[in-house]
Amino acid sequence: MSLQEFTAVTDALSPAVLEGCHEVQTETFVAVLGHDDFAEPATGLRADLADQRHEDKVLLVALADGVAESPADVLGYAWLVLHREDNRHLAGLDILVRPSARRAGIGTALWRAAEARVRAAGRTTVTSWSVHGPEPEDGPGVLAAPTGAGRVRADDPATRFALAHGFVLEQTERHSTLALPVPPERLESWRAEAAAVAGPDYRLVSWTGSTPEERLAGMAALRSRMSTDVPSAGLEFEEEAWDAERMRHADEQLVARGGSQVVTAVEHLPSGELVAFTALDRREQDVIFQQDTLVRADHRGRRLGLLVKAANLQLLARTFPGARRVHTWNAGENRFMLDINERMGFVPASVEGAWQLRLA
Repeated sequence: MSLQEFTAVTDALSPAVLEGCHEVQTETFVAVLGHDDFAEPATGLRADLADQRHEDKVLLVALADGVAESPADVLGYAWLVLHREDNRHLAGLDILVRPSARRAGIGTALWRAAEARVRAAGRTTVTSWSVHGPEPEDGPGVLAAPTGAGRVRADDPATRFALAHGFVLEQTERHSTLALPVPPERLESWRAEAAAVAGPDYRLVSWTGSTPEERLAGMAALRSRMSTDVPSAGLEFEEEAWDAERMRHADEQLVARGGSQVVTAVEHLPSGELVAFTALDRREQDVIFQQDTLVRADHRGRRLGLLVKAANLQLLARTFPGARRVHTWNAGENRFMLDINERMGFVPASVEGAWQLRLA
């Protein structure tokens, strides 16, 4: 087994490597979750690595015999992200190994190579997320998040690996799914109820595809707030630096990865500011991903969360009528958003662990 490193899309990054990484994802998700909805296509992986404008990205690949003659030669990989404009103390890391190749030191080799890159970049904190099955009941053999909300199984391979390498569980996120279509009368009822509470000072604005030019600045401000306003427990996140250019770039990259989006925001008419938004992404014909949802802290308590989510699901039904399910993630302690999701029919499906390692 040997490791290869890629920091850009070059001739050396063969289709076999990309397809092999996709296979590693697929086998991992099927083994843990029973489906492969989260597996990124090889074309999406290529587009993601090619995008180095705001982040330094490194792909470390474990190969069976030093070369990738076929996708099966890829035993596992590490994906490392280093932000440039903000959070320059952080490194984001994902490590996946084929289930059939585990317990052979491959994950540890990938971690050691990634750790060397992190230290060389001067980063002091590493964050990583692990995927688990349904959240276990409290009791022996589980590891609880320090937030008091959410648990993972202590004997899961991802848990054992994280603990063995010094990572600390800081938070869990509940993954939930919503079966589509939602009955139109329910969506209309929720929207009308929320609009009545919000009152005349707020109006909905929606779009599909790229963010309209006149909304770029407002959306950038909300994306910056998103990085600090949502529960993050002990994770050492700082505010992200978003502006109109970065918003345009994010839209371009979604398209490059084969995705599309529907977005609904709320404008506060007295100030002219956007104060809430939600986004849904489609990357496959029938699979939808709930991306960020935010109500600005100074405008909460007016049902704006329910308002944007109901309206955006209406827009989704008109734009992608073939969609059959939505995946969403929420911090275990984010009871406000969980209450909205549960009311709309989202059901718990699995749990993710948010891990952090502070380098000495």
